[in-house]
Amino acid sequence: MAPQIWLVTGTTSGIGKMVIQELVRRGDKVIATGRKVEERLGAYKSDSLRLLELDISADRVTLAAKVQEAWAVFGHIDVVLNNAGMNQLMSAEEASEDHIDALLTTNLLGAVRLTQAVLPLMRARRSGTLAFISSSSAWNSLPFMSLYAASKAGLSAFVESLHKEVRPLGLRALAIECGGFPTSLSQARDGAPPPPPPTQIADYAPGLTALGAMFASDPAAYMPGDLARVAPRIVDVVKREGPAAGRAWAVRVVLGSDAHAAISQKVREVAGLLEEWKDVSYSTDSDAHAGGATKEYLEAVSILEKE
Repeated sequence: MAPQIWLVTGTTSGIGKMVIQELVRRGDKVIATGRKVEERLGAYKSDSLRLLELDISADRVTLAAKVQEAWAVFGHIDVVLNNAGMNQLMSAEEASEDHIDALLTTNLLGAVRLTQAVLPLMRARRSGTLAFISSSSAWNSLPFMSLYAASKAGLSAFVESLHKEVRPLGLRALAIECGGFPTSLSQARDGAPPPPPPTQIADYAPGLTALGAMFASDPAAYMPGDLARVAPRIVDVVKREGPAAGRAWAVRVVLGSDAHAAISQKVREVAGLLEEWKDVSYSTDSDAHAGGATKEYLEAVSILEKE
């Protein structure tokens, strides 16, 4: 594949930082974005890697201007990788308005706004890929991660629908749903409201303590991912190289054996519940309806790529 031009968000640490290095190694060009990006990534600048200060929580007008600035760096953008994210363990009841706004904006709304800003430019070229780092939490919700799970479930659902909208225009979208990797996801972002104490409501303390103890009991088992391996695989999936070569486009790709195992369990559980409650589900139809969905509707909601 010919070299591509990527715009990547959240590149100052973790997965994003590893991905931009992998892209340069493969000969692609990158506009790496984030907060304090010059300070944190200045040593990585080159003719192939340019830096752009971009706060994913900025308003729509600001993000649109940043996209125009990024587009002008190399003349166009082939791939946008939305990677910025945050998380903090807490009960849903204790989450402040500031925290809710910051998390949903960083994990979901910022990516939506960035997508809206770049779509007119990609549509004009009839070419482009919109990739999003989602999470296995889009499928599986741990306690005390309700807001994070909601944001990632929303992101993956957004991507499913987005792909169907833009595919006829020559564009593609996909969500890469990662399992546990040792990143700085739970660390406070610059400018974000400080996280609250672990819990201020005694009723939740045992559950939060038990969750923390589970993770602490075997950190390698709960964070089995290797950042040095996930970055090349993300690039493979987007570019359809390596083990992804020759495969049909998948709008949702799972990375991590823990994520694969947990999501597989969830799919089996949901299938069982659907069958167990099928009579109740069907009991709400009008007498005029024969039951089930039309072939056309099922085709419209399918996530499988149409030839």
